[in-house]
Amino acid sequence: MSTTADISMSQTESTNGIEVRRMDFSFDQVDTMDWYRGNPILTAFIAVLSGTFPPGEQMFIESVRNYKDRVTDPQLLENVKDFTRQEAHHTNQHKLANEKLESLGWKAQKIEKRVEKAIALLNAKRSKRERLAATVCLEHITAIVAEYVLTHPKQLEGMHPSIKYMMIWHAIEEIEHKSVAFDVYMATGGQRKTLLRIMRAIAVLFPTLTIGRTIYLLWAARRMPSWVQIKEAWGMLFGEDGMFTCIKAPFKDFYREDFHPEDHDNRELIEKWKAEIEAYRAG
Repeated sequence: MSTTADISMSQTESTNGIEVRRMDFSFDQVDTMDWYRGNPILTAFIAVLSGTFPPGEQMFIESVRNYKDRVTDPQLLENVKDFTRQEAHHTNQHKLANEKLESLGWKAQKIEKRVEKAIALLNAKRSKRERLAATVCLEHITAIVAEYVLTHPKQLEGMHPSIKYMMIWHAIEEIEHKSVAFDVYMATGGQRKTLLRIMRAIAVLFPTLTIGRTIYLLWAARRMPSWVQIKEAWGMLFGEDGMFTCIKAPFKDFYREDFHPEDHDNRELIEKWKAEIEAYRAG
């Protein structure tokens, strides 16, 4: 197991349940290309997510900030501040991870640039309200994926520890701040019908683009997976306990008229994994 040299953390705890943790992961020991179960498909899939996060989270921050001046509730304003700080730290750590992935042969930084261009193009056509609505939708997706990650620890087996614990940390914080964008949207006059319209588009685009980019990374890296590796990846993504299979039910909750992100209480889950990270840091 890695030692404290691999990860350090300082933590500022807020009264609102959102903790801003300044993490410093070391990716120096990631020295094999297929660092996730020796499977290039699974490795490329996580590399695509890591490449997507920096520009995506910058969009989240900006879309929420656009409405900050219209928020009157002091607690929600504190939540916005902590949400922004958490997302900024996620961006920094994934940029470092993407540098390492690039050096190993995975074009994660190219994914970053492609996502940046796509967001800029879409933002030019969207109103500020639609950008915030898109953030609400994507925050719901990241929160249910985060819950899946933390409730299916076997799926993390065989992932390099530095990347594994970065993903756990990221998942914890996505759950902690999962309601902030939604609360800002509703508090500033947002309509649910706009959320549903945008979610219908994102529900198609997000998985399609993620899978397409995974195929692109495999092609760019000249990695040809074996039939066994294809079956393993398919099972982990679309099998009975696969990610896409298991997030279907919580995803559909978004379409309820009374939906709120805090309907699912994840606090006990968060505490468990916070302890796991501390144990990892202790070596």
